[in-house]
Amino acid sequence: MYISLGFELLKCEDPGVPQFGYKSEDKGHFAGSTVCYSCDPGYTLKGPQILTCLRGERRAWDSPLPLCVAECGGTIKDEPTGRILSPGYPAPYEHNLHCVWSIEAAPGSTIGLHFLVFHTEEVHDVLRIWDGPQDGGVLLRELSGSTLPPDAHSTFNAVSLQFTTDFFTSKQGFALQFSVSTATSCNDPGLPANGTRSGDSREPGDHVLFQCDPGYILQGATKITCTEINNRFFWKPDPPTCTAPCGGNLTDRTGLILSPEYPEPYPHGRECDWTVSVTPDYVIALNFNQFSLEPSYDFLHIYDGPDSLHPLLGSFYGTDVPDRIESSSNTLFLAFRSDASLSSNGFILQYTENPRESCFDPGVVRNGTRVGADLKLGSTTTYYCDSGYTLEGEPTLTCVMGSDSKPSWNKQKPICIALCGGQYSGLEGVVLSPGYPGNYSSARTCLYSVVVPKDYVVFSQFAFFQTALNDVVEIYDGATQHSRVLSSLSGTHTGESLPLATSNQVLIRFTSKGQSSSKGFHLVYQ
Repeated sequence: MYISLGFELLKCEDPGVPQFGYKSEDKGHFAGSTVCYSCDPGYTLKGPQILTCLRGERRAWDSPLPLCVAECGGTIKDEPTGRILSPGYPAPYEHNLHCVWSIEAAPGSTIGLHFLVFHTEEVHDVLRIWDGPQDGGVLLRELSGSTLPPDAHSTFNAVSLQFTTDFFTSKQGFALQFSVSTATSCNDPGLPANGTRSGDSREPGDHVLFQCDPGYILQGATKITCTEINNRFFWKPDPPTCTAPCGGNLTDRTGLILSPEYPEPYPHGRECDWTVSVTPDYVIALNFNQFSLEPSYDFLHIYDGPDSLHPLLGSFYGTDVPDRIESSSNTLFLAFRSDASLSSNGFILQYTENPRESCFDPGVVRNGTRVGADLKLGSTTTYYCDSGYTLEGEPTLTCVMGSDSKPSWNKQKPICIALCGGQYSGLEGVVLSPGYPGNYSSARTCLYSVVVPKDYVVFSQFAFFQTALNDVVEIYDGATQHSRVLSSLSGTHTGESLPLATSNQVLIRFTSKGQSSSKGFHLVYQ
């Protein structure tokens, strides 16, 4: 009898826990007892949910430990919240997938999607999202790449997702959270990129108005209305978008001309023509704010008149920002041509009509500000640099009568640059890597001395930090490189605060060794 009792007390070994799962119930490991398993959100249990400890001479569980896997597709019904994961997540997904998920909620519901992770092969591995069923629904998004998508909301009580991959590169995939709520009003129509909106009410019958930023045109309706049909709340028509057009006729007194689809790289194989016409007896001053075209293959031609039969003022390409252009009449013609291969960031041009007795607008300075907007003879304009930048050139320009009997500025516009090294003082300030926010050049060593008033110590933080491999920023707790090293950083450290200095001085040494470069750093001290 004693032996029999001892036999019954023998236990099965602990069966463990599957990856991405947990024990929802554990009644012990004696003969006849059970252990129940569940999976983390987004994973599906493969295998028995309940394991039972068998009776007999040798204690063992009646089945192997189940698995928790992220499956390729599935149907989710009447769940208030949950997750959808790319197959195999967080491991990279497989090739040649075609996965379809459907989320179905009660009538009168709306479904919100919030992305936690997103990284797929650009263009080739695509997640498509439909508002409603895949057949008959509205395509909400078509996503690929590594940018985390914004939230999405349905107007139907169902959402369909389709994930397709090709035969080549795979990435980590995606993880998204869904939540179901009762629809009582229209979803937020959002703010169009490169545009503004007025109106925040979203009840049936409410209106929202949209307007694009200068240089962009509205694709869609200016006004949309919240509509309710059978407990489905939606905007009619769909919210518009703002795009940079390929050509146009511009007649305002001032305006912007953007490369097509700016700020995205311009498309291949485009032929875009703009005609600019201003008030008669005025001339057009054309300033280049940004400019980057594929060298020798993509061109911007500018003609002094209403078409290409008039004199050519210039043909521009590459990354050098052209000088300002002034027309001899009240019209200009611009022709942009891109070939079938590489593209670049494009351009931003600002035009302004000017009386003939005025200087043309000298424009703003990058990384700085300007004081003085009068363009008449004798007027002045002065430039100042943002914190961390140094002015190269004369700060003040004067409008004078030039040798060609036309008003012109007496000096070239200065520039604001981030130098390699320097002396910095005051209660607070900014230290920048050379050329910031552009990439720094290689094979350089820069020393920055920072001195705050006596009785203070230096506190500093990197608002931005990104260097290439082997490029190092070293901060010394004192005036020389023989001082104690406070920190030595390389790679990505945006937002990182440095240890507090023990005095009112630090020395920063930046060394770029490799052939590659990066954006560098933006340090704020106080």
